[in-house]
Amino acid sequence: MKEDFEFTKNPVSEKWVILSPKRAKRPILTPGTEPPCPFCPGHEDLTPPESYRIGDGQKNKSGWQIRVVPNKYPFAPIHEVIVDSPDHSASFFDHTQERIAKLLKVYKSRFLYWQGKGQVVIFYNYGIAAAASLPHPHAQLAVIPKNVQMDVTRSVTPENIMHESKYFTVFIPQASGWPYEVWFLPKRRGRLFGNVANPEIDNLAELLSKVLKKLEKILGERFPFNFHIYHGGDWYLRLIPRQRIIGGFELATGVYVHSTDPKGAAKQISW
Repeated sequence: MKEDFEFTKNPVSEKWVILSPKRAKRPILTPGTEPPCPFCPGHEDLTPPESYRIGDGQKNKSGWQIRVVPNKYPFAPIHEVIVDSPDHSASFFDHTQERIAKLLKVYKSRFLYWQGKGQVVIFYNYGIAAAASLPHPHAQLAVIPKNVQMDVTRSVTPENIMHESKYFTVFIPQASGWPYEVWFLPKRRGRLFGNVANPEIDNLAELLSKVLKKLEKILGERFPFNFHIYHGGDWYLRLIPRQRIIGGFELATGVYVHSTDPKGAAKQISW
């Protein structure tokens, strides 16, 4: 392959896949077993030159609060890592609402920077069960070519509503694929994530922090999770606790077997 990756479409299903053999070389490390962490202060030389930073200090030196660098093992033409914090163990479970808002604003800034280059996908993996390859918490941003049709759910009508704020409806879809899957849907519809206003981001940070704390009481401390921000119009944030493994029937049919009642789950988290 000419690149480190190749986009190809299944001629029968017409679904796209990415071939990226270089990804097999990325480190898969667990806490306590890793060599010097490339995302920790003082190790800036272990990453590609940074693209963006929030905080003090010289470029590619310590002093940063949030740091953005190209991914060393990309699966897309543009693929960035957004490091949460200089603190190796601090995650969304620990972050203040102010830091979460600051992170979301960095996501928005990078979304706007790259949106003319393709479909901008922002996602977060926390924990080994959620496919995090390094324990230092971080998000990723990948820009997918416009001709690649992604198999992702568009925004849905809210149901099993847990909370209504000034700017968001927080709910669990009845046909959700994962137990305790929570959606944060803006009340102002029809916009890209790059159009979100700062008061909305501050409110989303508050809601996300609250939901994670409520879920910890149900699922256990620091449970593995993913979230992603929908790349298209009518954006939303979808939080998926990784409490189950997809079985053979689901792989064979694409039909999920749900072991948790979404209505009951919503009642547990509602406030």
